[in-house]
Amino acid sequence: MPKDRPRILVVDSDRESNQLLADLMELYNYEILQADSREEALQLVKNTECDAVLISLDMPDGGFGLSQEIGAVNGYEDIPLTFVTGEEFDHAMIMEGQFYGALFMHTKPYSEVQLLAQLSSMVRIKFLQDELKSRMEELDRLASTDPLTGLYNRRMFFRRMDEEVARAGRTASPMCLIYVDIDHFKEINDTYGHSAGDAVLQQISRTMTRILRRGDVLGRIGGEEFLILLPDTTGVAGQRIAERLRQRVEHATIFSGDRKLNVTVSAGVFSAADPVGLSIDDMVRVADQALYEAKETGRNKVVYRGENDSAAS
Repeated sequence: MPKDRPRILVVDSDRESNQLLADLMELYNYEILQADSREEALQLVKNTECDAVLISLDMPDGGFGLSQEIGAVNGYEDIPLTFVTGEEFDHAMIMEGQFYGALFMHTKPYSEVQLLAQLSSMVRIKFLQDELKSRMEELDRLASTDPLTGLYNRRMFFRRMDEEVARAGRTASPMCLIYVDIDHFKEINDTYGHSAGDAVLQQISRTMTRILRRGDVLGRIGGEEFLILLPDTTGVAGQRIAERLRQRVEHATIFSGDRKLNVTVSAGVFSAADPVGLSIDDMVRVADQALYEAKETGRNKVVYRGENDSAAS
């Protein structure tokens, strides 16, 4: 569920202490979730997003072991954590607490100033962790996608292709590779400008995305060229998909400002019933040869070659 203020999970079987803490934290705009057992705590972290966790070491089923179980829940691997107890911390306990990931150790009764300072630091750490994770994910996305079309870029497409070819080899599954090229694309850029060329690339990318399945792999590998990998797909099915794509593009109207453009694509299709022994270079080369034939024999067409053509090339 959404939250508009920092959320702290307190795991303590001492309900009176929990309520005093909750009342205090409410005054400082913290939301407190209370669990008085191991089971309740684990249920909460599986269904709720928290910013910090406070665990009592005085619980019969709490303590250091519970912190490990919470850390094993997806999203809680690096959750800021503090341990509390009604006893005095000795050196060994402090060392053990640090081993289990505690940022702070706190004794009861709670010191309001000290606890607020600790919670503020923990929430700040969680915020910075989330921000760093978001930025890393964005950097990963930028490094793996083509900025114009949002498709995989060349590097990421071939990484994914390598994974899928290895998987198909293990399971003896068929696969198809479609090499797509936009016909007369240079003329579009030269005649109407690069903004029109960009609109064509974006629209054709959307068209390809719509007709493909979730597990198919699509990438722009340079200029007006695209590669489509179809796992678990026979040659007949691959040709059918390529032909459907060709027809969709041919009958679509692409808008660039107030200008209407009609374009076509050519495609070369390669298929292998079992890709064991075939390299990615072999597959791309044969699909490229089929594409070359499509363009040399009139464009706006699909040419197919099977794995026997790979051995002969």
